[in-house]
Amino acid sequence: MKHCSMSFLRLFVSLSLVLLFFASCRDNGPDEPIVHRKKTTLFLYIAAENTLGSFVSSDSLEIAKGLATMPDSVQVAVFFDNLYSSKLFYGTSKQGLKAVKTYNHNVCSTDSTEMEAVLSDFFRFFPAEHYGIIFWSHASGWVPQNRSAAPRRTFGIDNGARSGSTDNGPQLAVPTLARILAHHPHTDFLFFDACFMQCIEVAYQLRNVTDYVIASPAEIPGDGAPYTLVLPALARGNILEAINSYYDYYVSGGGHSEYGGAILSAVRTDKLEELARATRPLVQEVFGGHQVPEISSVQRYYPKVHSNTFSEYYDIVNLFYHNCSAESFSTWRKTFETAVPIQKISTYWASAATYWLQQVTDPDNCGAVSQFVPDSYYDSKGWTQAYHDFDWYEAAGFDQTGW
Repeated sequence: MKHCSMSFLRLFVSLSLVLLFFASCRDNGPDEPIVHRKKTTLFLYIAAENTLGSFVSSDSLEIAKGLATMPDSVQVAVFFDNLYSSKLFYGTSKQGLKAVKTYNHNVCSTDSTEMEAVLSDFFRFFPAEHYGIIFWSHASGWVPQNRSAAPRRTFGIDNGARSGSTDNGPQLAVPTLARILAHHPHTDFLFFDACFMQCIEVAYQLRNVTDYVIASPAEIPGDGAPYTLVLPALARGNILEAINSYYDYYVSGGGHSEYGGAILSAVRTDKLEELARATRPLVQEVFGGHQVPEISSVQRYYPKVHSNTFSEYYDIVNLFYHNCSAESFSTWRKTFETAVPIQKISTYWASAATYWLQQVTDPDNCGAVSQFVPDSYYDSKGWTQAYHDFDWYEAAGFDQTGW
């Protein structure tokens, strides 16, 4: 792991300012921070009122170190929401991070109105030519919560400052997130430092609000992105370098635990309409007439079959590889490779669901993007019906399959 090159004094100041968030939670920043304009603004939206809260401190230090090596044309804003307060931070390579706004109430980071307000602050206070947003929290891909409960499942968990030891708070659905982001400037990328978010359903839903969706179809390490390495790469607009840095860090044994590896990809959203058209005949071949395809050999990124909480997240490439003719699959895969130009798949990754390393048995025929496989088992959970709410359902032709 590389170390940033900066003076000891600047490092001390940067880290001290980050730690100020934890040490002085009642400190009030100005209600209207000074507007800072740069060429590029990176924004980290950290929803930490959940069991991931213990990782905020180490990630904060990584952010400060990564910030120190960024170009002068880049600024970073960070929204921290944890059990104690909700704060907005601002920083550049020259001045480090500092708190610029303390919200006068505990923000529910997964409430659509509250998120809208925070994003409005971000875009108003830190204007730029280019934007990138990192969403940090728990997540469950496209999968909604059981319809018997409030259907607000997907990104983030906010326990309402009650406890950091549970994950029972409200969450935010992807279609809602897409609508919120549509009210704001287009971003160069959305990077989900959260589990399971690289679903084709999620990427397609977000196709109009960003150029790239960067995420994992599987569980990610609890340590999350190594920001000391990833942030400078994103600041330079180098998504490939950012993903390679993340991947190499964990494959080489980085992090507080032995995670075994990482699975990441970048989806190019301007190619998703073409991918949807190319996928329609394969969907008819595999799912037509209310079929459930053969999936016993298909790579899945959640090891528990028929879970009450998560889908199995089947790899979309491996799904069609095992269930389509060689000719139709080969033609489709070329379109997929154009839409997903960056794919990093390690042989193993760590699963919190089993407390054990999971294996990718055929990485050459996987794509690091998942696809839901409808099954009548999911009807009682409301998942089959909820799938209809996603644009991919119709775009890929699932509406013509009986599902």
